Amino acid sequence: MQRQTLLKGMRVLDFSRYLPGPYATLRLGDMGADVVKVEDPEGGGDLLRHLQSPGSESGLLFRMLNRNKRSLAVRFRKPEGRELLHQLIEDIDVVVESYRPGVMARWGLDAETLRGINPRLIYCSITGYGQEGRMANLAGHDVNYIGLAGILDGVGRRDGPPALPSIQVADLAGGLAASEQILAAWIHRQNTGEGAFLDLSMMDVLYGWQAYALFLEQTGQAPSRGAHVLGGGVVGYNVYETGDGKYMALGALEPKFWDRFCEAVGRLEWKGRGLTPVSSDKSLYADIQALFRSKSREEWTRIGEEADCCLTPVLSVTEAIDSPLAVDRNGFITESQEGSSVSLPNGGTLKQGAVSDITPAPRLGEHTKMLLIEAGYSPEEIGRLQKNRVIEGGGSPP
Repeated sequence: MQRQTLLKGMRVLDFSRYLPGPYATLRLGDMGADVVKVEDPEGGGDLLRHLQSPGSESGLLFRMLNRNKRSLAVRFRKPEGRELLHQLIEDIDVVVESYRPGVMARWGLDAETLRGINPRLIYCSITGYGQEGRMANLAGHDVNYIGLAGILDGVGRRDGPPALPSIQVADLAGGLAASEQILAAWIHRQNTGEGAFLDLSMMDVLYGWQAYALFLEQTGQAPSRGAHVLGGGVVGYNVYETGDGKYMALGALEPKFWDRFCEAVGRLEWKGRGLTPVSSDKSLYADIQALFRSKSREEWTRIGEEADCCLTPVLSVTEAIDSPLAVDRNGFITESQEGSSVSLPNGGTLKQGAVSDITPAPRLGEHTKMLLIEAGYSPEEIGRLQKNRVIEGGGSPP
């Protein structure tokens, strides 16, 4: 697999950790940007390096989020470390950070300071609650954000508690929105020469994802858990258990798809009833459940493909990686590093036939020396910074 080079020439300093920021810069790097991951070597850099991988520099989630990046290990809380970054910033296009408001200012790395050095800089701050407001300085994680946005309350079965999704909705949404806003600011800068400060709140992004829930709420159809159309409240848009204990997803919202399903299973009397609420016709719902339990998931998958009625299998992650669709679309890539091979998600930005090879996630400080040489530092200056424990890591120019 190779990566695109659409953003060749864009230089990014990434101070972010965990998921939202690294996901944003992952997408930029996959499209050709030169992303430099800035890490304080105290404590071993980004904590994701060590998540579920004690004693290793290559935590699996870290590897997934940090391919196509270079690593600069600098103690930026030291005056000399800040001075080094202030010099580098003159040739940087984008900064991404994900600390709480005010933290970067304490280190002299905030937007006002860095844009004072480089007015063309695009500075993106990713937070849960934004730079201002009553919750701006509070900590939070994905469950908090989706809970506050009204998303979590709508997930789960009727009369049951909210169900936690198995993916980080807010984190991924925030990272995706950040990369989108950075690209918009990049285009704006090309047209005007102006840099930008981007206050990216994951809460703001989630509010924007609530269009359907707002539609229900404002038309008198309270989106109660397990009762609305997209929450398992109708027979034609639901999940059904098969005879072998697996599941099928039926998404026959439009009448034509529901009717095709009815024809495929020989139940013509069900036509026109796809949007029937589960709660108002429990007999119909029970009949459909019994029908699905009469065949295996594999049999239902064939029926769904032949009928083209939005009927597909519910796969485990392991099954999804090896599925024909994932193979067709290069949905996952295999990476070998440190003697092990792992499957990593593509994300739609890596394509075959591009002109630049992908690179694995870097070791902590792997490119420190190389980056400083590129910035014009002499070997003597680099040696002094190493001796004073301002920087760590090696790397030499190719």
